[in-house]
Amino acid sequence: MTDQARTCRATTALAARGEGQAAASLGALAVQHSPLPADGPLSPLAAAIDQHGGCVPLPYGQGQCWVARTGEAVSGMLYATPPIRWLQQQPPPHRNDLIHFLIEIELLAVAEPHRTQGVGTALLQEAENTAHANGTHLALAKIRIGAFPIMRWYRRRGYTIAAQNEPLVFATRHGLTSCDDGSDGYQLAAKALQPGTTLRRTARGGTPLILLERDT
Repeated sequence: MTDQARTCRATTALAARGEGQAAASLGALAVQHSPLPADGPLSPLAAAIDQHGGCVPLPYGQGQCWVARTGEAVSGMLYATPPIRWLQQQPPPHRNDLIHFLIEIELLAVAEPHRTQGVGTALLQEAENTAHANGTHLALAKIRIGAFPIMRWYRRRGYTIAAQNEPLVFATRHGLTSCDDGSDGYQLAAKALQPGTTLRRTARGGTPLILLERDT
């Protein structure tokens, strides 16, 4: 655990029903750099959290929303899901079997007064620990191209930052496969979650890639 996580005074847990607006408003900071108005219409994520709590049903598996609470206030949120786009690219008979192979950190945001206090680190560790327990092999986060402070933040927490369009290659029980950033203005940050596995940058046929491999 990092020093930041040890000094964090927030508590982390799955979001509760009724916290949808607070969680989604913070999540909007990660996308549009401004919170949702408290009196505006509920976003789909806010409505789903209000109905289901922190475990949100999805076409494949479920999304999970953790919140950090400092006193009575929701001071941070993290929303993670199975990588739906990647799953849809897999053969239909394999999709349910691969739901837990990857986890994608879709949203991670901390309210400005609570930044640099370890809140984001605590939320990320919560998501990683749960994914590890579920047998998940890789955690992924998409970072906007040029967002160097965020890249450094993830790198300090053990993530490898892929170059634009650089694929991650890994073996599943169904064979060798890969994923990438989707060429949509983001780069991938990735971290191996299971003991005895490592991400290594290499090349095949002159093409650079990041390979998930077992330690030898």
